[in-house]
Amino acid sequence: MDASAGGDSTGKGEDDDESSSSSVDGVVQTTLDEFRERWQQELKKEPGTAQNVAVAEQDQNQNLSVEQRARALFLEGSEMERIGKVFEAMRLYRRAVQLVPDIEFRVYEKRTPAKQASGDVNAPSEIDALSNELLEVTLDEDDENLENVDLVLRFQNLLAKSRKLFERASGDRGLIVTSAHFSDLPMEVILYILRWVVSSDLDLRSMERFGRVCRGFYLLARDPEIWRRACVRLWGVNVGNLKGSPFAGWREMYINRPRVHFHGCYISRTSYLRYGENSFQDQFYRPVQLVEYYRYFRFFADGSVLMLTSAEEPQSCVGKLKPRSPVQNEILKGHYRLRNDELIIAVQRKRSNVQSQRPGRKKEIEAEFGQQTLYLELGIVSTAKRAFSQLHWRQYSMVQLRNSQETTTTFELNSSKYPTLFFSRVKSYHQESEGPLK
Repeated sequence: MDASAGGDSTGKGEDDDESSSSSVDGVVQTTLDEFRERWQQELKKEPGTAQNVAVAEQDQNQNLSVEQRARALFLEGSEMERIGKVFEAMRLYRRAVQLVPDIEFRVYEKRTPAKQASGDVNAPSEIDALSNELLEVTLDEDDENLENVDLVLRFQNLLAKSRKLFERASGDRGLIVTSAHFSDLPMEVILYILRWVVSSDLDLRSMERFGRVCRGFYLLARDPEIWRRACVRLWGVNVGNLKGSPFAGWREMYINRPRVHFHGCYISRTSYLRYGENSFQDQFYRPVQLVEYYRYFRFFADGSVLMLTSAEEPQSCVGKLKPRSPVQNEILKGHYRLRNDELIIAVQRKRSNVQSQRPGRKKEIEAEFGQQTLYLELGIVSTAKRAFSQLHWRQYSMVQLRNSQETTTTFELNSSKYPTLFFSRVKSYHQESEGPLK
């Protein structure tokens, strides 16, 4: 019985070993099956991935070839522009931009000097730092109230950091140009150009428009020497001293001190009714005529003035007052002076009476009215829309010299016969500069 019991126990242990080994083999087989399935799935994905990579490389090569063609066209256009063939260059530029819109900047990046590429990549250049700083200032100015801010002082502080009055715009740095930029000119040359812009006719309006371009032009347009020359030319010896005046600078004096405008005419229209004589056939009929005429005054910076009285419309008369020395006899020439808010004008008129004594022979004798000199005093008045835009009559007299006798006649001023003169700008007066401001 002991032997049989021992045999039974030995058989049971062998059965336990076989069951445990079979369970381990099952786990290993399951793990291998899962690995084979993942491996097969990865093998199925590999051909597609390789195909996508090949397509991407093909697209990149195609884009690179398009950029190379655009680069070649752009460089060819630059060469055409250099030799003077502008139209061919424009055609090539257009084709290059159609292929790659930003080909200008890409060409510039490839032509960047090697010394800039060898520098510290992480450290921004001085120009880029300045551009970023100015950009930040511009973004801040959009939300900032600049009504009571001194822009001259503000721009001076900003430009003092860059040590440059102005420079190329950030978008123009990638352009290939064959001409010099305005910032390449010396400061003396730029100021001399501004004196030509102002000209001897004191076209300060053009210089103010010049100052709206950028910060640097804004500071140049406020150069005190140019404004001082303009004040001296306008008021002469009566300009006075800036220290004893209520003005902080020469520009403020020119803007706020009473003066006249030079880029147009002062015009007034006078109209009245004139009654005629009774008709012989009908005593109850009396004709009435409406008389209408215009007065024109044009002032020059050298102290001369032109005066014209005509029934023609302003469109046909302002052109006659463009030359400084007109040839028409009806245009009277004189001089004027500024005294505070008054304008004193002296205009001389000479008349001659030509009588024929014999056919083909004429003799000039003294005119019936002799030599006449007109003296006018006008008040300079400003309105809410425009400064110094009106002239009001204050005194009008005529001194007549005939047969060595002088007679003075003072006219009675009323609003119907001597209405207010209003300023009207004429664009053609300051299209050309006769000389620089001296």
